[in-house]
This record gives sequence, structure tokens and C-alpha cells, in this order.
Amino acid sequence: MSAPISIAALIPELILLVAGCVVLIVGQARSHGGRAAAPWVTLISLAAALFAVLWEEQIANLLGSGSRVGNGLAYGSLAIFVRISAIELGILFTLVNWSQARESERGEYLAMMLYSLTGLLLIGPADNLLVLFLALELVSIPTYIMVVLSRTNVKALEAGTKYFYLGAMSAAIMAYGFSFLYGVTGSASISGTIVVLRDILAQPGTLQYVLAMVGILLSIGGLLFKLAAVPLHLYVADVYQGAASPVAGLLGFVPKAAGVVALMKILLLAGHWTGGQTVVFWLLWIIAAVSMTVGNLLALRQTNIKRMLAYSGVAHAGYMLVGLMAGPFAGGDSIFGGIGFMGKGTAAVLYYVVIYGIANLGAFAILGLLRNRDSECETLRDVAGLLRREPALALLFALAMFTLMGLPPTPGFWGKLGLFGSALAAAQSGALAAPSEWIIALVIIGVLNSALAAAYYLRVIAAVLLYDNDQPARAMPREAQQIGALLCGFLLLIFAFWPNGLIAQAESGTNELIDRLNAPAEVATQPPPVGSPPPLDAEVASASRR
Repeated sequence: MSAPISIAALIPELILLVAGCVVLIVGQARSHGGRAAAPWVTLISLAAALFAVLWEEQIANLLGSGSRVGNGLAYGSLAIFVRISAIELGILFTLVNWSQARESERGEYLAMMLYSLTGLLLIGPADNLLVLFLALELVSIPTYIMVVLSRTNVKALEAGTKYFYLGAMSAAIMAYGFSFLYGVTGSASISGTIVVLRDILAQPGTLQYVLAMVGILLSIGGLLFKLAAVPLHLYVADVYQGAASPVAGLLGFVPKAAGVVALMKILLLAGHWTGGQTVVFWLLWIIAAVSMTVGNLLALRQTNIKRMLAYSGVAHAGYMLVGLMAGPFAGGDSIFGGIGFMGKGTAAVLYYVVIYGIANLGAFAILGLLRNRDSECETLRDVAGLLRREPALALLFALAMFTLMGLPPTPGFWGKLGLFGSALAAAQSGALAAPSEWIIALVIIGVLNSALAAAYYLRVIAAVLLYDNDQPARAMPREAQQIGALLCGFLLLIFAFWPNGLIAQAESGTNELIDRLNAPAEVATQPPPVGSPPPLDAEVASASRR
């Protein structure tokens, strides 16, 4: 049995978990001052968790050295990237959602946000299918509550109901897929079964191969819900429209980041990046192409900005799948292999999901600030003439739209360049189990869809900057939310002209995947004979002996 993980390795997650409980209690205080402290406790806890991540080695020395691997967790470079990005965006979420819920429910609302972020922090180091499933559900279940909390209109209640039931269905599909993978390998460990599953998938036509492939396809299908990719995208527009704008901004990052990291782990198990499985390649190819096209076509028809951004999120899920298909490296003979992260698709995806989360949050933060005739701004008509009344917010809104569009030199452009460049690098190196022509065709579809998306993003920008309105929207006097929107714009400008810092962190985060791909080849022993039961890992074997 593996050694238990050191308590020092879990300090950031424990801080957020305990803070969620404290905020839940503080929010029920009788006095106004006690209830008003809930956002401050949330913000301080996130700052403390970020401090713990940055100074983890020093904290480990104080608490005593211990293992960073054990209990289904393995803290490496990917976990560090997920931790830092999730906590930093969590600070932005706190500012943007500072006054979102009613005062009597604010503690519950912020506690749900902290629990969801805790789940995201656990997905990065998850090295066990059971731990991964529980972390994914810890991300999702609080968001179901946040959608309907402090909302009384019928649209919000309908959106929350639809979101919950579809989420439950996707969780069931994913859990069923995980059970197949456990059944054919004899272990729930992810890193411990890479070699076993690779050997099984190298024997097409056997019963074990069929069961393993069913498990992989069901697992990927369940995770598509987190990304809001086709065909599990039908809920997204209603949920974004029914939820409050700051909540919709959170939904644009936390579930997508969770789905992206979880998909990396499943694709690692499936051997997709070693050119072994054409079935997985074609599944991802079709989903990516259809998601990009359907998302942009549906967004093009919208006049409601929240629904437009929801469908654009479906298209962005397709872009991310292009990078996931390319994998963590392109191969040594690729001309893109040495150009930044253009030869590392997973690094480009990590970079892109953070940039998308910031831009999406900035747009929804501004929509949440604006009021037109005492109602929330949602349509193009509502934001028309914003430049004349609120010039700073109008420029920030335009910057967010340009970033989502991918216009140079915004960080969205660098992200799409990395995604499509890594796919071209994979096509040239022959790393994937498919003809390079089909990978190039997918990149062409992505570029054409990016051009198509510019049409509806430019409509929003034109309404904000060029059109006029007899009664233009006004910004509510919410200082924290305004600071959150300004910080989103500031980060977009920083990453537009100095993207190297985030790119380097994303590349470092993907090194763990490369190490896991290379390690099995060095430690692999003779493959088991065809028809023999899969080997058990040490933990399962020890339990069976007992």
C-alpha cells in the first residue's frame, strides 16, 4: 500500500474547504456586519491559499517532509498550474460576485463557490478514477445551487432544473465509463494502469479491448458536458440566460477547466497521444468540428448577448479539443516543435482556458454591472450607446470581445495560434493515428469558424462603441464588481503584450503529461498473455491478501 500523502501537500485545498464552512456560518449571523464579512472571509481565504501554493516548500519544511503522492493524489506540475490559475481567478470571481446574492444568502452563495474551486484544485493532482469523479462532482454540484440562488424568475428556475438533470446524466455516463476502465485493469489508479491499458488496447478484437474502448468512449462522453461541447451543449444557452451574469462568468471557466484537465487524464490513459487509437481520434475530430461550427452558427443568430456568449462557449470548446487532440508534444521532426508552445497542444489548451475564462468573466461582469430601465442588460439594444455614458466599461467590454474573437495582438490570438499551430505540428510529425490531411482539414475548419465568429463579436462591439440609445445603460455603484472588471481588462492587456509568463507556466504544467507518457516505456515489463486477467496494482493486491 502506498504511503499516505503529506498533510502539507493539501494545505491550499484544506484552507478553501474550511473557509467554505466558515463563510457558510458567518453568512447566517444575525447582525448586518457579520453577514457583510462573508465576502471578506472568502477573499482572505483565497489569498491565504495562493500564499500556501507559492510557499509550499517552506510550509512543508515547517510541518515536516512527507510524500506528495498517495491516497489517489499525485502533486506535480499540472496540479501547480491548476491551483494557481484557479485561485487567482477565484479572487476575480469573489470581486465580481461580491454583491450578487441577497445578503441573507450571500454566505451560502460564496461557500458554494469555494467548494467548487476546491473541487477544481483536486482535479489537477487526481491520480485515481474515484478521486477524479468525486472532484468533478464537487466542481459541478455547487454550481447547480449558484444558478438558482437569489433568483426568483421562472427562467432561472427552469435553467437550474435543466442544468441539474443533464449534469446528473453526464455524471452517470462518466461513472459508468470509469467502471469499465476499472474492470479491465483491476485498478482505479491512473498512472499505475497506463501500461496495462496500453497493452489491452494493442489487442483489438479481444473482449478486454472492447470493454476498455467502451469505458474510454463513455468517459469522454460524460466529460463533454463540462466543456459544453456538442452533443451535450443543449443546456448552455438557457443556463447562461437564466443565471445571473456574474454566475455565468464563473460557469465559463470552472467547469471548462475541470473538463479540460480531466480529459487530459483520460486521453493519457487511452494512448491517443502515442498514435494508438483511431477511434478516439475520429470521435474527437467530429466533436471538435461540429462544436466549432454549430456553436458559431447558433451564436450568429442571437441578439441576446448572454445566449450569444453561451453558444460561443460551445465553439471555444471545439477550439480546445483541437489542442487536446494534438497532445503534449509534436515530435522532434516538426518545424513547430521548437517554437514556443505551438508544438505542445496541451500547453496551448491550458493557456487558452485561462484566457477564455478571464475574457468571459470580464464580459459578464460588465453585463452584471449595467442596468437599463432598472433591469439587467442582456440584448444588443440594452448596451447600445454605452461609450457615451460609461466609456471605461465600454472599452473593457470591447477588449473582452476582441480577445474572444482572437484579434491580434490580444491574448486570444496567441491562444488560437498555439492551438492550431500544435495541430499542424502533430500533422507534420505523424504523432496521431490518422492521415495528416484530416488534421489540416480540422485546422482549416477552425480558422474559418474563427472568421465566422468575428461577425457576431463585431456586432456587439459596434453596438457598444458606435450605436446610440435614447436611454443608455447605467453602471450600478458596486465598487468590488467594478474592480473585478478592471482587473480582468488589466490582465488581458498584460497577457496581450507579455504572454510569455503564462505560456511558460502552461508549458511547465504539461511536462507532467510528457513524463507520464515516457515513463511507462522505461518501466514496462512483458505484456500479459492474451486472455489473462489484468495485473492488480500494489494497493489492490495488498487488500486481496488481507
